[in-house]
Amino acid sequence: VENYYLTPCMLRQESPGEFVSLEQDVRLVSTPVLCCVFRGKYLPPPFFHRLIAACITRWPVSKKKDTSEHLIFCGCCMFDLDLFHRLTLYCRNHIVFARITRLVIDEVKTPEARLCSRVRKYITLNLSKITSCLGQNLQYELCTQCPASRMDSADGMVWLSPPFEMWFADEGHDQDAPIMPEHMNYARLSVALIPVCGNALRRILLTHFPVPYADIYEVILAKKLKLVRPLNNTQIQVLFPDPLGNNVGTLDQFDISMLYYLIRNVSTVTEPKTGWDRDPCDQPRDTSLGASVERIRSYRNHINGHSADGRISRQVSDDYWNKFEYVIHDIEAVLCEQVCSQELEKQRRQVISIYEAC
Repeated sequence: VENYYLTPCMLRQESPGEFVSLEQDVRLVSTPVLCCVFRGKYLPPPFFHRLIAACITRWPVSKKKDTSEHLIFCGCCMFDLDLFHRLTLYCRNHIVFARITRLVIDEVKTPEARLCSRVRKYITLNLSKITSCLGQNLQYELCTQCPASRMDSADGMVWLSPPFEMWFADEGHDQDAPIMPEHMNYARLSVALIPVCGNALRRILLTHFPVPYADIYEVILAKKLKLVRPLNNTQIQVLFPDPLGNNVGTLDQFDISMLYYLIRNVSTVTEPKTGWDRDPCDQPRDTSLGASVERIRSYRNHINGHSADGRISRQVSDDYWNKFEYVIHDIEAVLCEQVCSQELEKQRRQVISIYEAC
């Protein structure tokens, strides 16, 4: 370790897909992916390199069996924790992903829980040290990822409330608690909310804007004083990342809350019959764009506040999937184009397959 030098500018090779996707080898089992999601969607480039350097001082970098090549790449590194466990660290945009994989031996079919907890503590301790060293007020939240999601994707994020047991084994949680289908329901509904409904709201904003798309950011800047008034500091940084406030963040960076806010304040979408911040009429059903936007906001809030332990039953899950399908079809009918109904159906089929496997 003392003679090991990390030169980030020389790490130009991207990590091969098999190192960040879920392994299909039956001899391997993995933890849920632990994600450190930095607020403001900002992470300085040196940050992840320093974390890798800290881990190199603790564990040896893994090697390929056939070539003995070190498994360290641009934004990804693997470490041998012991003879049976391997840690994968991956960074994408503002998220640091961590996963521990174990070789199945005899009847032992899960990663060792206390080892996972020690690794989590070491990672978060060094994240705090690096933040202090860089002198920046960087804050992050821990979340886990749906087991069926790809490790390098921001899909399927579920904020830890309470923390996922395997990563927190030495803090009084049940080490042997299984990953239940109810957890996957909660995660998959998050997947539907974030990319599917987020893309639908972006499409509504772009197609119902008072000026061509090229000028959308100019209009937002022109209304800056009005827009920032009710926002908190984190939301203002997302909408106007430039410290001087002369630039606007991109639509891809805006979450459902921000898209909902912009649709209400800068688009030509009319408010639903019942008004904003109220559940739309279902008898008869209000199928206007404003009602669809309001339903997405309402469903998101209901799901996030539905369960303190991050679980949703099969019955409740099916009910929400039906609601999402209806609202996406309503949007497509008004826009006269397909937005994301196929993606929503794909996500639902994956949930059904997970249930059948269990």
